Amino acid sequence: MTTALMRPPLYTRPVTSFLPLFLAFCVTAIFWAPAASAADSPTATAAPLKVLLIDGQNNHKWKETTPVIVETLESGGFADVTIATTPGKRGDMSTFSPDFAEYDVVVSNYNGDLWSGETQRAFEAYMKNGGGFVSVHAADNSFPAWEAYNRMIGIGGWGGRNEKDGPYVRWKEDLQQFTRDTSKGSGGTHGRRVPFEIVVRNPDHPITKGLPRSFMQVADELYGRLRGPAENMDVLATAYSDPSTRGTGEHEPILMAIQFGKGRVFHSTLGHDVNAMKGLAFQTTLRRGTEWAATGKVDLPAIDNNVLTSTEAAAGEPADAADAEQQPSEADKAATLNQPPKIDGDGWQSIFNGESLEGWTQKNGTASYRVEDGIIIGKTAVGSPNSFLCSDESYENFELTFEVNVDEGLNSGVQIRSKTRDEGGRVYGPQVEIESAPGESGYIYGEATGRGWITKEQPIKDAYQNGKFNRYRVRAIGDRIQTWVNDTKISDIVDPESSGSGFIGLQVHGIGKNKGPYEVRWRDIRVRPIQ
Repeated sequence: MTTALMRPPLYTRPVTSFLPLFLAFCVTAIFWAPAASAADSPTATAAPLKVLLIDGQNNHKWKETTPVIVETLESGGFADVTIATTPGKRGDMSTFSPDFAEYDVVVSNYNGDLWSGETQRAFEAYMKNGGGFVSVHAADNSFPAWEAYNRMIGIGGWGGRNEKDGPYVRWKEDLQQFTRDTSKGSGGTHGRRVPFEIVVRNPDHPITKGLPRSFMQVADELYGRLRGPAENMDVLATAYSDPSTRGTGEHEPILMAIQFGKGRVFHSTLGHDVNAMKGLAFQTTLRRGTEWAATGKVDLPAIDNNVLTSTEAAAGEPADAADAEQQPSEADKAATLNQPPKIDGDGWQSIFNGESLEGWTQKNGTASYRVEDGIIIGKTAVGSPNSFLCSDESYENFELTFEVNVDEGLNSGVQIRSKTRDEGGRVYGPQVEIESAPGESGYIYGEATGRGWITKEQPIKDAYQNGKFNRYRVRAIGDRIQTWVNDTKISDIVDPESSGSGFIGLQVHGIGKNKGPYEVRWRDIRVRPIQ
């Protein structure tokens, strides 16, 4: 329930109620979940967070966006929001003096005149003693001369900020780390409002632990060149500010967590307007960040990577924000796991760019690998042991799909969750068999493990079609591994002995003298991580 703070002389205003709302987005989920009432929501079982939302001045349309923030936070009984509205521009700020200590967390939708010295000191004391604060979008433009506030938000923009206020903080892909740029320059810019991909840089923080590793935000302002003290700041996620949309060409901080005394701050640059706030990326991160700022933990359920996808920006009505957190029943999960992965669904990530072997490294053997017409071609070498072209990335729980065409007479396979025994050593782990029919295609072999066939029962020998590309699908969740060849289910095993994570590897099998050369061809290699 939203309330307006009525303690004179604080300025207040009512929240305008929304018209009846309905779910305005469709998602393709790995696990279908039935509709649930607010009482069934995981957020409705605990006492709502007590939230104080501050507005009253902003260079953005705060009278439109404050109701969106309120409905997002109150969805599913997650929070109880009280609104504190400041005097207008050049008004008497001595009348603005909320009792911050009454609230679990303060959310700012404010960018305007400096609060009174008394209110500043009260807010600093609240934060130093363990309070929670959430800065939404233009709130990081506020108070350039308030030292403590700038330490709370870590980095900010506009308001005359420059190199004297602190460094730019950016993620550098070539270095795979964040850098602090102290060069001269103003703070704050953004390009055109466009959808953009958010990439999680710290997947272990409570806010981001339950999110996909990357996901899209609807059209929004992507803030860049923010600068500030950047003390005790953990950049949780970034987005690439594309020069083609008048961006900076840098991977800019988007979501941040900052420690200030005993207090916690969640800083989100998302949420320029109502449409941007309807993005599920904004809604889910705001809810998770608010809970962490208030409590130091996040009990909200994880968000499925087919709800927040890396290929399409999802949107929904703010009152329905909790719906994205609904979890399927065990019966629903079990039923879905018996179906092959849908290769045309959302969330798939190509791990072969179709042009080069970038992102792959050869291990063992002297077979050759090349790229032609969007196909990886592996060719045998006489006298070579088994060779493997291995992904530089490791994968844990995932679905994998690819097409393959192997020369008759050659045995091949794809390693999953595999490793090497030491640097540059022998590749070992589960292998999904590739072999012309009749053969063992789709069954799981323990490559270099001494275990032989992990799939003991092998009744199907003809699912693979010789002389053409064949579609493989693999699902690995926990100890369970399932495979399909051309829509025929081949293997469904529980394998606790193998590693739970590792690289994917394309095998070219060794051949004897006076044989070959043979080739094996792979294309459309995609992975869909599963949380």
